[in-house]
Amino acid sequence: MATIAEIAQAAGVSKSTVSRSFTRPDSVNAETRDRILAVAAELGYTPAPAKAEATGTIALFIPDIANPYYPPLVKAIQAACRRQSISLLVVDGEDDPEADAEELERIIGRVDGAIVFAPRMDAERLRALDAVSAVVLINHVADGLPAVILSAPEGARQAVEHLAALGHRSIAYLASWEDNYSSRVRLAAAEEAADFHGCTLMVLTHAEPTYAAGVRAADLVLAEPVTAVIAHNDLMAFGCINRLEDRGVKAGQEISVIGFDDIWLASTTRPSLTTVNTPYERGGAVALRLLTERIADPARPASTVHLSGDLIVRNSTAPAPALVK
Repeated sequence: MATIAEIAQAAGVSKSTVSRSFTRPDSVNAETRDRILAVAAELGYTPAPAKAEATGTIALFIPDIANPYYPPLVKAIQAACRRQSISLLVVDGEDDPEADAEELERIIGRVDGAIVFAPRMDAERLRALDAVSAVVLINHVADGLPAVILSAPEGARQAVEHLAALGHRSIAYLASWEDNYSSRVRLAAAEEAADFHGCTLMVLTHAEPTYAAGVRAADLVLAEPVTAVIAHNDLMAFGCINRLEDRGVKAGQEISVIGFDDIWLASTTRPSLTTVNTPYERGGAVALRLLTERIADPARPASTVHLSGDLIVRNSTAPAPALVK
């Protein structure tokens, strides 16, 4: 089947205009809309139908079901849905913003609403989805849409404060993609905290939030005069720690490492990982509450709820080497 990108190219319009032609037809010029529909029909594109009645089902979009960060969140939302007799459809991302957007556009008319985690699509397309069925975002903000922010800036500030208290003055930061909302927010908070505590924060990478990215970043860490590392998530932290070990550098002794999320592996690794935990259960319950409220009243003003995680100190952080006697 044709994609929205192919339709946009053939019709000479933007992808968001194609999306709105199906989800919010009144917002597109009639002549343009007719051209888009004609091209779509020629290419064999079949959009999801507009939802005619309640289905008792909501969708949950997550970027990568293989990432151990997401199962606790899925379970939390599923448990909250079960208490309200709501069915849950889980949609796994493909590490491709365009493919993810098209998948959501195909299913949005078949559910009462959707909780969308860390989308990489633009705000206009998110609002177009919301025009068909209610949308709530997690770890992303778009004007006019409700959102829940997990492990808000407070966790990043705590991480820097902890390292500063241990005597670290030069800290490497391993960031996720620049279009990742959580990464931008955490980095901004960490930079502010570093300035406040008189530390230098060196951003060494903007990469996919994976174990492999952490492995690659470790060599960048070793090339700089830093004594500590803050990684965007635990997977990047694990990759960094293991590559440091391969290079003969021991995390928690010669260099300190902090992650984010506190996935179940964080307490089982050696050294156990200092990390910022994620309020999964509260986040899932709040996201579902915001969604059911929006389903019941689409005109309800959108709100953004920030739920802070706390730093969990374990063995991967220690006093800066110069302070060790």
